[in-house]
Amino acid sequence: MHNAIPPPKPRGRPREFDRDEALESATRLFWSRGYEATSISDLTQAMGITPPALYGAFGDKKSLFLEAVQRYEQGTGCFAYKALTQERTAELAIRSLLLGAVKAFANPKNPKGCLVVLGATNCTVESADIFEALAERRRTAERFVRARIAAGQKAGELSDHTDVEALTGMVTATLYGLAIKAQDGAPRARLRTIVEQLMMMWPRRETEVADAARRTRASSRPRRSSSQKGG
Repeated sequence: MHNAIPPPKPRGRPREFDRDEALESATRLFWSRGYEATSISDLTQAMGITPPALYGAFGDKKSLFLEAVQRYEQGTGCFAYKALTQERTAELAIRSLLLGAVKAFANPKNPKGCLVVLGATNCTVESADIFEALAERRRTAERFVRARIAAGQKAGELSDHTDVEALTGMVTATLYGLAIKAQDGAPRARLRTIVEQLMMMWPRRETEVADAARRTRASSRPRRSSSQKGG
């Protein structure tokens, strides 16, 4: 009998996985921990894949993070675009933007806060490009806010004395502050009161006109003479 050489065992097929589900898991992990605090080991465990599968499907960690940010913006973060483009006045647009942020940032079903605001706050030098990528997204968002406020001013909705740049800064600072307070555990009701307080200071043209009318009425009232005062 000839010594038979056993045939080589067939190599196992690479483990298949749902790329969309894996990306969703990575997005939520980055959202809850931030870029620096999330390791490849954390990611592969959350995504249910091996490191080679991660690199093969998404590239490196930075590429995966940026794709996760894009997914966040197209999903949870899309409230901003809708608010700024679908409301009929600048005031309604900003109110919708901030209340949408409250709903998204403090949703009990999701990680708290905002991935674009908080995802890369403490990056190392090696990850400076990640910080800059998010900073550029925030600058883009600020340009949209500024453009909507400027359009409202041009349409005659705002007081002539409105400083568009300052108002834009106040709105975006509040937006980012809501993300931080939500991450700290502030309840939705508390965040909504912050939004309502800000909107009470909105520089409406009708308020300016009403104030001017009151001043006119007050100045046109006849003054009592000194004899009348004493009588």
